Amino acid sequence: MRVSKEVIPVILPLGAFFAILAVPLFLPVKKCLLSSWNFYAAALVFIAAVWSLWFFRDPDIKVKASDAHILSPASGRVMAVEEMPGGRKVVRIFMNIFSYHIQRAPYGGKVKKITYTHGSFINAAKSDAHIKNERNEVVFDTPRGAIAVTQIVGSIARRILCWKKEGDAVEQGEKFGMIKFGSQVDCEFPSSCELLVQEGDKLDCARSVIAKW
Repeated sequence: MRVSKEVIPVILPLGAFFAILAVPLFLPVKKCLLSSWNFYAAALVFIAAVWSLWFFRDPDIKVKASDAHILSPASGRVMAVEEMPGGRKVVRIFMNIFSYHIQRAPYGGKVKKITYTHGSFINAAKSDAHIKNERNEVVFDTPRGAIAVTQIVGSIARRILCWKKEGDAVEQGEKFGMIKFGSQVDCEFPSSCELLVQEGDKLDCARSVIAKW
């Protein structure tokens, strides 16, 4: 399984901690392995390391590009579908700690604007998280209109990564960012698009179609 390089700052400390705990277990000192606190502590650290590798997984997604469709920028469940002032539509996607946390471009085009807003760290599942929480909005300029994807932190997620900058060209389904741990991603698009999802639907990043032109 391929993992994102973003796992390195997480896995290195865990690996060092595991080594500190595990090495004494193999020293030539008479003891019962199962009665040693090191054994259980090392086991917990090992489980945390394995889970981290799973969280930062970066599978090779075969994107079926389509000029007619807007793909989901994230994996998770649709927590809300709303109509914004001016008629634009937005799909709010909640990602739990087990979701694939890399974001991908919903449509091909160019990064028009990136806006980072500092804020709170309330539960990303709350209805007002997209207003109160720290977030990063990436606006894509596409041949058919602007599409905005907003990366929103949660109570556990504390860091947003965006690997693109303004002016960069992106292909549909191309990776552009990541949110570390549970969080929310919103996708806003023109009113002329037809919604194809509803609240409660499960979405797969760059595979599920959320709207069509």
